[in-house]
Amino acid sequence: MSEDWLLDITTDDHVVLGNRIRGCRDVLMYVVRQSLPGTSPHIEARQAVAALDRLRSELDCTLRVTTPRDRDPRHIAERVYYGPQRLIGSLAGYEERWNDDFAMWDLVEED
Repeated sequence: MSEDWLLDITTDDHVVLGNRIRGCRDVLMYVVRQSLPGTSPHIEARQAVAALDRLRSELDCTLRVTTPRDRDPRHIAERVYYGPQRLIGSLAGYEERWNDDFAMWDLVEED
């Protein structure tokens, strides 16, 4: 299978994926915590978390390869898939994007 499709994911796509992966992982971890060890829901949820973490790692690597450090002055790329923050849309205009691939996003702490 070709991995060229990863190059078609924009910075904004990565932000959306990162936020959704966090939400999905939270739900799966809830199932792991609430189900009895050894039961089918527990096993399936743990396997899904492991698969999701592998995907998250691959996407994080792709993001870091395709986003030059000088286009990320706030060091947001390292927080797209990991960390306690999520990203929300910002009121920044397109002119800010000349120097910052993440200008359209702001970090917020998760509750």
